[in-house]
Amino acid sequence: MYNLYQSQLRKDIQHEIYRKPIFTVELFGKQYFGSIKEKKIGPYTLRRYQVMGVELPSDKEYVRSEIAKLKKHFRKKWFFFQLGIINEIVSFENAWGVCEGFKEDMHDIRLHLQGFLRSNYGLEEAFRENMPTAGIVYDVMKSHEELFKDMNESCRKRTKKSIAQGLEYRIVDQKDSELFFAKWQKTADTKWFSTISRKQYDGLLKYISQGKWMLIGAFLEGEMIAWTICLFDGTYLFCPYGFFDRKYSNIGVQHFLKFKLFSWARDNGFRSVDTGGGSPTWFPKHPLAGVSAFKESLGGTKTELYGSYDIVINKFLYRVFKLYYKLRG
Repeated sequence: MYNLYQSQLRKDIQHEIYRKPIFTVELFGKQYFGSIKEKKIGPYTLRRYQVMGVELPSDKEYVRSEIAKLKKHFRKKWFFFQLGIINEIVSFENAWGVCEGFKEDMHDIRLHLQGFLRSNYGLEEAFRENMPTAGIVYDVMKSHEELFKDMNESCRKRTKKSIAQGLEYRIVDQKDSELFFAKWQKTADTKWFSTISRKQYDGLLKYISQGKWMLIGAFLEGEMIAWTICLFDGTYLFCPYGFFDRKYSNIGVQHFLKFKLFSWARDNGFRSVDTGGGSPTWFPKHPLAGVSAFKESLGGTKTELYGSYDIVINKFLYRVFKLYYKLRG
């Protein structure tokens, strides 16, 4: 299985775009890279050491001993350590249309898993999710007809409607990158979510100018109303950034753009498209629940992962840190 979270692509994104310090650590007999999130508050610097894409072995005693070594190594650096664990709980095709009973079972299984990891290894469910608890990946080796069939009925109707409305799919030149950033920021302001900073965006443009990237857009009567940045890693295509104009949400702009992207990716030798993670099944209050529902409507395979956990080194300071993040919203 392709491990996006330990790929060179993600390492580049963390270092070249977000400018995070990178470190390496040996854990469970493997070398992993991690990143450090830093935030300055007056004379103090708050840090979060993170390693995403970790595979947890089945040997309980071995896991406990490795976590103990990690605690000892980082005790003088910080008071907790964040892991993103990619062990798979279950994987299923969204086109199957899972029943309510399955969803409820998945909810219970995840709660049981959290209790198991806490009681056996002292792992706390992360108070800030750094690695999605579910992955949604699309097999674009399928035919045009199969991809369309995998969509749910509402998604198919929206895609047909967007085509009937005259939407166009284009590969966009990087010279329009300023227009993209302006529209992206405008969308973020109206929906109260954050994007990458101007400095980070400049780093992104510098990085993607080296190749292995593509900008795609949906246009209506010559106006760009949706855009996505695609990054390449072999036959794997990753779409971490994008926007669409909310004025046109009723004509299925995003559905149209992704469907066209899947077809383009297949015709150009790609095997998989990853549009970013989703929410765990049957957690309706999860911040990514709405985004996940959209991605699932397109089809693809959803993989329930263990998710993000914290290794607590100093319980008192950890609680203070959690409270700080809770109060700052």
